[in-house]
Amino acid sequence: MLFRYVFCLVCGALIAGSAWAQGSGIKLGATLPNWRYAADSAANLTTGNMGNFTLALVQEFPLGGIFAIQLEPTYSVRTTTTDILTSMLAQYSPDSIPSTFPSALEFEHQITSVEIPILLKISTGTEGIRGYLFAGPNVRIQLSAVTRLRTDTTNLNTDTQIPLDVRPKARTAVAAADIGAGIEIPLGLVSLVADARYTFPITDMSSLEAFGRRLGTLNSNDIRIFAGLMFRW
Repeated sequence: MLFRYVFCLVCGALIAGSAWAQGSGIKLGATLPNWRYAADSAANLTTGNMGNFTLALVQEFPLGGIFAIQLEPTYSVRTTTTDILTSMLAQYSPDSIPSTFPSALEFEHQITSVEIPILLKISTGTEGIRGYLFAGPNVRIQLSAVTRLRTDTTNLNTDTQIPLDVRPKARTAVAAADIGAGIEIPLGLVSLVADARYTFPITDMSSLEAFGRRLGTLNSNDIRIFAGLMFRW
């Protein structure tokens, strides 16, 4: 329901502003995250970084000359892994964890979001091959956060099935910011574009919980690489 609302809102804004827009486009990219975990207690966790795909729509609104505002509604997936000591989980679990379990368990956490960066764009010119710089706020609506156990426990002999209840609890909305640079190569009415950016959250993305009790918070500073097409008129 939230995804549908956000999708309709973004599409409505794009349609309403299309008469003013100088160009529209689409970009496909990769997110290279740099995850950080801040523990509530002395127990520290090791996080791993996993690359994910990103898809963005582009609507550019000219301000005159080399300046423009660029709206880029973006669908993103971010994934991290954490190694959690079994002894620490045993302190939170309502049931005893079998001694046959390994000393640490690896979990994978995936957060899916829709982002709306509003970027001030400055180009090196108005015609021909040109570079550009951009920066601006990024409002992120986080749609889901799921966890799965990556450690194989199927061959461990246990009398009962132990629910290893570890999960991220993502914030609904996250304030972030983008800064980056790119290049545009015109080919008639279509231009090839490519850019790289640094995206960092200003507020925490998610807490990490075990059996309903908070372990700490998760955040990710990202390097993001995009390539795509812009349609000019």
